[in-house]
Amino acid sequence: MDEIIKKKIEFEISQLNEHLSKSSVLIKKCSVQEPDYVELCATGSILQSFYNGVENIMLVISKNIDGIAPNQGKWHNELLLSMCKRTENRPAVFSESLHSILVDYMNFRHFFRHSYGYSMKWEKLSHLFLNLDDNWNKIKNELNTFINS
Repeated sequence: MDEIIKKKIEFEISQLNEHLSKSSVLIKKCSVQEPDYVELCATGSILQSFYNGVENIMLVISKNIDGIAPNQGKWHNELLLSMCKRTENRPAVFSESLHSILVDYMNFRHFFRHSYGYSMKWEKLSHLFLNLDDNWNKIKNELNTFINS
């Protein structure tokens, strides 16, 4: 892999690490107590930023390795699907098991961008938020395998 591309991906990984580190207080609090409205809105913002960061990494790969800059129609979904498939230029970035996890974050991000905070329900997003660290570790492990292959 080109060193510049690898550095771009590593930078995004470090940004996500920082994002989750700064979010850890709320993650811990929500693991023992259901969030109030303001905290719930904060969880939505954290989840949206998280998936944006993962998508930034996918865009780096798509643009710089695949030579594709997705921007039409359902490109978010198509980008994610493409990262789970091998191409002639690269192996699959993410496994099928990780695909379903990432779809949940992508779908939440879409919901968050197109709704009001009061319409969020903790019981619908708690699994995404409370499993954020574990899911990030799975994503990060597959990304590290990809960039070191």
